[in-house]
This record gives sequence, structure tokens and C-alpha cells, in this order.
Amino acid sequence: MRKALKIFGILLAVILGIALLIYLFVLQYPRLKKNPAIGKWYRVADSGMKDSEGNSYHALFRKGSENKVMIYFAGGGVSINEETARDDTYNTRMVWPDILANVTMNMGGLASDVEGSPFENWSIILFPYATGDFHAGTGEFHYIDHDGKEKILYHNGYVNYTQTMRKIMELAGVNDPEAVVVTGYSAGGFAAALLADDIFTNYFPDAASKNVLVDASLLLYDHWHTVAADVWQTPKEIADRLTSNNLTLDCLSALRKKYGEDIHLLFDCSTRDGDLAKVQNYLDTGVMDVTEKEADRYQQILRDTIPQFKEADVSLFIWDGVAWYDDPRNMTAHTIIATPAVWVPFPEQNQSVSGWLADAVDGHLKDYGLHLAEKQY
Repeated sequence: MRKALKIFGILLAVILGIALLIYLFVLQYPRLKKNPAIGKWYRVADSGMKDSEGNSYHALFRKGSENKVMIYFAGGGVSINEETARDDTYNTRMVWPDILANVTMNMGGLASDVEGSPFENWSIILFPYATGDFHAGTGEFHYIDHDGKEKILYHNGYVNYTQTMRKIMELAGVNDPEAVVVTGYSAGGFAAALLADDIFTNYFPDAASKNVLVDASLLLYDHWHTVAADVWQTPKEIADRLTSNNLTLDCLSALRKKYGEDIHLLFDCSTRDGDLAKVQNYLDTGVMDVTEKEADRYQQILRDTIPQFKEADVSLFIWDGVAWYDDPRNMTAHTIIATPAVWVPFPEQNQSVSGWLADAVDGHLKDYGLHLAEKQY
């Protein structure tokens, strides 16, 4: 028995050693250094960067061979009040070992190393989501958890973003790109809308091609400004742009007003996004659930918002045909840019979302699928 336990202990030690080596040399990327190698992923971290629980946070960076940069914000829900803080409706922490970042980069979407992609040789700055604040907060939110204990939720997204950008500007040699795409999906799409002006003002003001793609980020809520200003403590100049119940439209309209025709604004969404319909129901009623009735409501919101987007000269790609997970109800998928579907042309549009974005970078903007907002399901 003692011998068997000894053998088991040796085997366990070997397994743990292998796991540690895999973590250190495969799953955990090296820290960003001066003059990074082209095509290699690096971790970007600093002392002030942390997730919502106060643990360390890091972004990721890959240097490309072309003088072009994609800033990519990952999604994962939102925290707007004490209830959502308690119930963990967002990605709260950096998951060991870089799991979310690996999934985001390797599941075949825009930020993945996909051979033949029009963005294959671009530099990529990738922000995992771990703060519940659309990557835009600077504050501490105090709340009482289910056990009656006082806790702090660190809405540190803007701090993480700022320190990452400063470190990359210092070390990576991407200060003057000819083309920049600011994008994100879900919560990250809201981040792209919120932070694009900050990016172009403070880091890439001279980019000849400025592009913003918001993927699956449309929710109506009368209190967006209050949440940004008081809950997340978003910088005032950003929070003050939120003047209506439509955060995305407010931000894109402000970008159009400031940059005129010198910026390309894009928005994509599926017609009956099941996840957004669920969150919209929570914002409307306080119930985090979804039925086909809520999907109907979401399609109506999309239908009503399309003319407002067009007034701000936003290029639109509306799509369907991808089910909401395996749910048999009439709901459509949530987000596309993080999935391999981003490369696949939709038969009805005869275009892919990636192709639409690549054309926009070159100055050719077009709408696709607007009639689908009127489709009966």
C-alpha cells in the first residue's frame, strides 16, 4: 500500500510538473518587451491593472508585419447595479490560464491567426473582459453579496485599457499606423463605441483609415449616463456623450460629428439576438429571461434604430440564419466577429462580415441585409 501511494505521488508530481510547463511555455504568453517579434503573442500587464475582484489583469498583443492595427475588445455581459454585481452576469476575473484569451484568439474569429485573412498581418491589441463595465470604468462599486458581506467590484476597465495602450506605445513600435480598426463584440462592442474617440485622439490621430465596428451591441436603457458616471466612474468626457437611452447610437453619432467623413462607422447584429433580447428584458422589467416575445421586442428595436444609424451615416450589416445556441425558438445568434462565421459569406447578402469590414477599411462602405429587420419569423 505504501509503495502504491509512493508511485501515485510520483505520477501526480510528474503530471503537475507537465501542467506547469504547459502553462508557462504554451498557454501563458511571455510579457511584452521592447521591439517584440513579429507574429508572436505577448501579455501586457502593469501594477494598476486588475480584474473586478482586484486580482491581476493583462491584455494581449501581437505585432504584425503590416503598418496596421486592430484594437479588439472582448465581451461578456455587464454590471449596472447591486443585483448584477451579486449575480455575476459578466466575466469577473482573468480565468487561469489565459483561457478566455486563448478561446477568443483561437476560435477562428477576427483576432485569430487565420491564414488568408485580410487582417492576417495586422498588429492586434486584445482586451479580455473582466470588469463588468464595458471596459470603461475607473471606480470601486461597493455592494452586499448573497451572504450579507460587503464586497467591492473593481470597475477598472478604462484603467486597464489606458495602461495597456501606454505600454504598447512605449515598447511595440505601432505609434503611426496607416489603418486602425477599433472593434469588439457584445460588451466589447459597446467598448469599441465608447473608447474609439479616446483611441484616435490619444494614440492614433494620424491614421489615414479610421474604422469602428460594433458587433451585436444594442440595448436601450434610460440610465446609461448614470451607470457610466456613478457606477463605473467612466471618465466624464466619455460618460457625457451618453444623452439618450441608446449608448451605441450616442457614441457613433458623436464620432460622426467630430470626425465627419474621416471615419468609417459600422454596426452589425442578428435580427433576433437571443442574448441581447434577454438583457433588454432585464433592463425593461428586471427579469433576466427570454421568450419569443422578447425576441419580437428586440427585432422591433433594431427596426426602429436602423434609420437613426443611417442618419449618423453608419454602415450596417444585418444577418440571420445562425440559431441562438441550440434553442429551437425563433431567436438568432449573439455576435459574429469572435466566430468562424465572420469569414463566411451569407447567401442572401453574398458577403461576409469580414469582407464588409475589409472593404470599409479601403473606403468602400455598403449596407447589407436591412430588409431582414422586417422579416416575419
